[in-house]
Amino acid sequence: MPLTTADLTLPALRAAYAAGSLTPTALAQQLLPAVAASQSVFISRPTEEEVLERCRFLESLPAEQRGPLWGIPFAVKDNIDVAGCPTTAACPAFEYAAAEHARAVKPLFDAGGIFLGKTNLDQFACGLVGTRSPYGVPANAFDDRFSPGGSSCGSAVAVAAGLCTFALGTDTAGSGRVPAGNNGIVGIKPSVGRFSTTGVVPACQLLDCPSVFALSVEDGAEVARLMENGDIADPTYRLPNAANLAKRWTPQAAFRFALPGPQFLDDSFLGPGGEPVRQAMEAAMGEAVQRLTALGGELVPGFDFAPFAETAVLLYGAAFVAERYAGIREFLEGRLEAPLAAPQLASIHDDERMLKVIRTIISKTEGFSSADVFQGLQQLTQLRGKCRVELAKIDVLVVPTSAYNYTIQEIQAEEEVPEYPKVTFHKNANLGRWTNFVNLQDMCGVSVYSGLLRLQGGAGETEEQRARQEHLAATGNPTSVLPFGITMLAPSWTDEYVAGIAAAYEKTTGLAAGPAGHGVTPYRSPK
Repeated sequence: MPLTTADLTLPALRAAYAAGSLTPTALAQQLLPAVAASQSVFISRPTEEEVLERCRFLESLPAEQRGPLWGIPFAVKDNIDVAGCPTTAACPAFEYAAAEHARAVKPLFDAGGIFLGKTNLDQFACGLVGTRSPYGVPANAFDDRFSPGGSSCGSAVAVAAGLCTFALGTDTAGSGRVPAGNNGIVGIKPSVGRFSTTGVVPACQLLDCPSVFALSVEDGAEVARLMENGDIADPTYRLPNAANLAKRWTPQAAFRFALPGPQFLDDSFLGPGGEPVRQAMEAAMGEAVQRLTALGGELVPGFDFAPFAETAVLLYGAAFVAERYAGIREFLEGRLEAPLAAPQLASIHDDERMLKVIRTIISKTEGFSSADVFQGLQQLTQLRGKCRVELAKIDVLVVPTSAYNYTIQEIQAEEEVPEYPKVTFHKNANLGRWTNFVNLQDMCGVSVYSGLLRLQGGAGETEEQRARQEHLAATGNPTSVLPFGITMLAPSWTDEYVAGIAAAYEKTTGLAAGPAGHGVTPYRSPK
């Protein structure tokens, strides 16, 4: 029998190993053909013999030396260093050989994990769509016509497709949550500083954090505990808030939660899917509220989401975007040592080493001054004060993981328009509506699957809606069945508290991760 995602959870693999019905070698031999056959999920992989050699080494260890991830397969986003592997950040010209593991990765090897490969991403982790890579677009686990989400597209698809038990991503603007929601799995977005970013290619370095994609909240939370950074000498170390760190949720304990107001939810559910999508997502949010209430939650009315929405705009619409330039400045300005000898470029827009859409985003740096940076910081300080007032009213903020999904065709059509310097990428921005504010507001969160959106084809009321229906019909199926996810958010260092509620919520859905766990046969359009 082929392995399913249910067979790959931490408890399932441990039980199989303990019973003697499975070994790491046997597991790898089952997974490796599917890993090799996957399209655009991995950028680089160890050889089959290297993986099997790792398995034999693990099997040679006496029981007392076998770590908590003994024999557990995992993957790593290709902007995070793994010793002996190239790191590309999905930019071939940027490639370098990593001399050592990123600090967040090393504990996973030490704990006995089996590394299967480096996964695809939106170039330089710049995007939430999963379509901005020269290495192709990983197929959404449910329907390959739709975005897999980004930037950690390969990691999310690898987990949802049953290629590994967990995978590392990164999350600056939502890259650890949107792909989880789009593929019906769990995304752990830690507090900034909980995991080291040493050995991670910067996106916005002060906001970056590695993330975990998993088949369950409990699996993801366990992996996250192994990755915690306790090294005060690490330049990315951050002193935790002790009170928040100690906070735990126990089953049926009362908690307060809030939703964004209807003025924020209603319009975010509109788009190419039209009124049927809005109604379906509204119903899905209603079901989420019922489940949370049954767990002991109290919905707090009158929560003001406006300062969070204003914060979200800052990440790409203010001088904070300059940090994306700063993170790869040596590469952009041609100061890297051999083998790269890049020319000094008059404009980032002329740098054909990068995809055009990435050049467009990073080149926004040219429009901001140092004074704009400080003005942005001052604006953020004001918004943080307003958000603190709102967060004091609740324990958890609950939002849709993303507003809705787009087809790959819709995204690429918008990003291929000729007037590049003036373009705003609205679809990517909409996917980040519920994610872009989180790190700027110093929050942590968990994205968890929450249901299905079953949408029938229709005539469509607008040109955009009609274009979608024509595309879906032309690709063999006018209907779509996509996962719906919610994200639970709270102030930094309450990671364990949020995970406790999210794990209990996950059990109320009656679902499990990926298409199989949702009872869905993945749709693959005819080629």
